[in-house]
Amino acid sequence: MQNQVMPFRNMPTWPQCSLDSCEADQAGHGCDKCVTHASKEEFEAWLARIGPGSKIYLGKTQLTEKVLERIKESVSDQKDHPNFGHLSLRQAEIDGPIDLRYSRFATKPDFFRLKTSSYIDLEGAILEKGIKASSMEAPQGVDFYRATLGGGLDLEGSKIGDRLRIARCGTINGSLVLRGCEIGGELECYDMTVSGPAFLSGMLVEGDISIRNLSFSGDVQCFYTVSNRSMDISDCRFLDRVDCEGLRVAHDLIWDGAIFQQNAIFDKADMFGFIEGTAIFHGEASFTRTIFRSPTTIRACVRGVDLRETRFEAGTTLLLRYATVDMSGAVLAGPTNLVALSRPFQGLFNEPLEESAQLAGDPRVKLVDVNSVDTSSLTLTDIDLTHCRFAGAFNLDKLRLEGAWTFNNPPSKRIGLTPFIWTKRKIIEEERQWRALHRHSRPLRSGWGDPPSHEQDVPGLAALTTIYRQLRKGREDAKDEPGANDFYYGEMEMRRHSQEWRKAERWLLQAYWLLSGYGLRASRAFAWLGITMALTIILMMGFGLPQDPIKQEAIGTISDAGRRVTLEIEKQAPKNPSGARFTSKRLEKAINVTLNSAVFRSSGQDLTRAGTYIEMASRIVQPALLALGILAIRGRIKRGN
Repeated sequence: MQNQVMPFRNMPTWPQCSLDSCEADQAGHGCDKCVTHASKEEFEAWLARIGPGSKIYLGKTQLTEKVLERIKESVSDQKDHPNFGHLSLRQAEIDGPIDLRYSRFATKPDFFRLKTSSYIDLEGAILEKGIKASSMEAPQGVDFYRATLGGGLDLEGSKIGDRLRIARCGTINGSLVLRGCEIGGELECYDMTVSGPAFLSGMLVEGDISIRNLSFSGDVQCFYTVSNRSMDISDCRFLDRVDCEGLRVAHDLIWDGAIFQQNAIFDKADMFGFIEGTAIFHGEASFTRTIFRSPTTIRACVRGVDLRETRFEAGTTLLLRYATVDMSGAVLAGPTNLVALSRPFQGLFNEPLEESAQLAGDPRVKLVDVNSVDTSSLTLTDIDLTHCRFAGAFNLDKLRLEGAWTFNNPPSKRIGLTPFIWTKRKIIEEERQWRALHRHSRPLRSGWGDPPSHEQDVPGLAALTTIYRQLRKGREDAKDEPGANDFYYGEMEMRRHSQEWRKAERWLLQAYWLLSGYGLRASRAFAWLGITMALTIILMMGFGLPQDPIKQEAIGTISDAGRRVTLEIEKQAPKNPSGARFTSKRLEKAINVTLNSAVFRSSGQDLTRAGTYIEMASRIVQPALLALGILAIRGRIKRGN
């Protein structure tokens, strides 16, 4: 026969009851039966042998409240406080409440799978090594009010009825484990410190979650916890990472005065109510794929806010300071406002909230991405859009920009070795990236910053043209001429660069840009006007004005007096100039001719054949340049600069 492998079985660490059919722990101290099966005489003798500091093993036993009270009396000290060297209620079932108020436990009590028909009260208890009470059941609640916890508190998987209170416990010197708890009433934790990590994931709380004025030294995990009422984390201080992915709050989330010193994650959360109060984040806050189902206002001082694919189903106002915001893919089903506050937030009594040195610096809010966002219901107030990517956004013409919003500017230094500089205007981040690409010559890309990692990350020029066009239209609708003109300049720049040189449109746009900056640069238009007028004057002096003034001659014959005579008056053909051409007299005449052609539009000048063509050219070019200059001046007056 082959040897059969016996299944492994965890052997109990404490002897079992001597009765074969009973798996309960022996009472010990000279009794080989469990407390339930001990006779009255054996139980009384056992009570007489135990005292303060005794180790009590009641695992898998079935007890009444009266029996537990007798045991407590036997181990009580002079102050009538139970003193257990160890207490095991592992998988025990107790009919009635478990009152262990002000008890002392020298070791970690074992309440694994403890069941009671009532409540468990550990108010004021001293748990020198903490407590292990996972998977226990207490339909009327559990109380750790003012308990002393020298170790961790483990209630993982417990089912608790009316209320779980862990409050004013000083410092829990270990981890706080409430993972998977089902609480039929409220969860109250306040006025204490947790030195280790806190595991609060997977909880189902039918009432409010109130975690107030707690200091968490370690990580806090709150994955997919559900509160069917409100959640209050006011005045809490989180010294390490906080992860609340999948959190579901059926009513309000209150975080007034909460401080997050590291990153906080609220990804995939489901918020049905308001968010009340102001929170301070020293790191970043992530709300990726979070759903805000009610109109609310989010107030926070924060380094970064991740709102990618976040759903605002009823409109939201975000009042922020210091933040860098990414809204790519966000769904804005209602009016959404992003506002940068210049003044510090205030508390309930109008006192300024303390902002740490980590948040010192420029409090402006920076928006960096609105890809795939329908911006028709988005309003930005005092927002820095210097590095914002608009590619992929919808309805940019309906985006509302209020207050002191800012865009990027071109480099202020000269272009290469030339005396020219880039035109001062507002530019979008996509254009900056396009101009920084390595395919441009070094002088043209100098000063435009670092190029993107991959050239395909930069949208095409047609897309940039559309972005500028929509932004321009939006500013026109808002009666903002300065902004509209800047975006018009960007639109025309992208159109010009998108055309090939072999197309006539490229040459037209090139001339439009070169001569007047798309009708927006008065100095450029008047400079060209001055150049053409000076050139016209020089050409007129050299070739256009005749050598001498034109004279008229009358030719005819008079034969008899009293008869009617017809005379033919002819005008001498102008003679090309020779000799001294550049004289003051000819200069004055050339200036008059040029001004008449460019400004007064009068003709009839006595010019040479060459002068006639020169005048015709000037009558076409110079009035156009004059009109462009006047148009640019009009635009500058509207812009107020």
